Amino acid sequence: MMKIRARRQPEEAEIIIIPMIDTMMFLLMFFIVASLALAVQNGLPVNLPKASTGVQHSAQNVTLTLDQAGNLHLNTKAIAVADETTELKTLGVTDSTLVIINADGRVSHGMVTSVMDNARKAGVERFAIATQ
Repeated sequence: MMKIRARRQPEEAEIIIIPMIDTMMFLLMFFIVASLALAVQNGLPVNLPKASTGVQHSAQNVTLTLDQAGNLHLNTKAIAVADETTELKTLGVTDSTLVIINADGRVSHGMVTSVMDNARKAGVERFAIATQ
């Protein structure tokens, strides 16, 4: 005599979401790191002086860069020191605009003072001097 076994019901299919969560976390971290790498700074590379009490500012509105040769750059555009006031006014600076001064460590104090004075003539009240 032959025994007939009852057929088992197939197990209900399950969606395993743990690998999907791992993949989504990996993609999220990838895009976070990629977006941080795309952050743009509005200055030119110069050798900044060191300061132990320096504070990093997160809101950079306008950057004035003085290189070792005494050339002035507004963000990345080369300008003459005499034209600084008109260029800043054209940019639409206000008294709440933060101007970051990236001055090479070998630039004279008088040159930095002159750049700050011209910026004040344009209406700038807030300054920050970049350091390492």
